[in-house]
Amino acid sequence: FLANSCNNIKNIYFDLQRNDLKSIPGFVERFANDLKLKFPFLNILNAANILAKLRTIKDSLEIEKISKAISITNEGIKSILKNLKPGMFEYQAESYFDQSIKYNGATNFAFRTIAASGNNATCLHYSDNNCIMKDGDLVLFDLGAAYENYHADISRTFPINGKFTDRQKQLYNIVLDGQKHAMSHSKPGVTTREINAELIKYYQKALKEIGLITEDSEVSKYYYHGVSHHLGLDTHDMCEQVALVPGCVISCEPGLYIAEENIGIRIEDDLLITEDGCINLSKDIIRTVEEIERFMSK
Repeated sequence: FLANSCNNIKNIYFDLQRNDLKSIPGFVERFANDLKLKFPFLNILNAANILAKLRTIKDSLEIEKISKAISITNEGIKSILKNLKPGMFEYQAESYFDQSIKYNGATNFAFRTIAASGNNATCLHYSDNNCIMKDGDLVLFDLGAAYENYHADISRTFPINGKFTDRQKQLYNIVLDGQKHAMSHSKPGVTTREINAELIKYYQKALKEIGLITEDSEVSKYYYHGVSHHLGLDTHDMCEQVALVPGCVISCEPGLYIAEENIGIRIEDDLLITEDGCINLSKDIIRTVEEIERFMSK
C-alpha cells in the first residue's frame, strides 16, 4: 500500500508513548525502523500525545460503557461475598467473580484479578492467588470487568469470616475516611498528584492519632502508591497528565498496608469529574463495615 501511495504520504504516526524511537520495544520498533529504511523520506511521528488528549475526556457513551463495566463488576463482587469463607483458596474465591462477570455480559477482564489474603495484601501487585484464606484474616480484591473495551477498576477488602476485628475495623475506617477526603478534593483544576498529597496529609494526622506513626515521613511505610489514575479504554488509561477537567474518569484508591499485622486494606472506586466536583460511578458497591458485615451474614 505504501509503495503505491508513497508520493502522497509524508508522515507516519505511531502510538509510541516514548519520545525516543530507539526505546520502543518489539514489533513497533522493528516495523518503524523497516519503514524508515524503505522510505527514508517519511517522517515517523509520535501520536501518543494526540491520543492522550482525545482520551482524557469521556463522552456520554463512554461513561455509559464504563458504568456498565462497573455494574457487572458489582455482580461479581456480590458473588464472591456469597461464597467467601475460611479454608478456601484465593483462586476459588476469584472463580466466583470470573463466572459471574461472564454470565452478566462482560466482554473481557479489565486486568488480572488480585485476590490477596492476610499478608499477601501488603504486596501491591500480588496475583498468585494460590494461598488458603485463614479465619480472622482480611482478603483484598482488586478486580474489574471490561465491557465493549471500557474498563472498571474496583478494590474492596473483606473479612474472610464475615466479621471485622476491632483493629481491622479501626484501620478500615481510616482508609474509608481517607477515600472520602480524597474524593472531596477530586474536582476540576486539581491534579492527581495534588489529590494524593491531600491524602498523605490526612494519613499523617490519622495514623499519629492511633499511634501507628510518630513522624510524618513514616506514612510511606504503610502507604506506597498513588491514589488516582485515569480509567477508560485501559485500566491505566493514557491521558494527559494535567489538571482534571469535567469528563475525566479516575480511580480513587487509598490503602494501608501493615505487614507486621498481616493487614492490607484498599478501597477503590471510579469517579467521574463534573463541573464542581465528582460523581462516584461505583457508589452502589458496598463499602462500609456495617454494609459488608450485614451482607456476609445473610
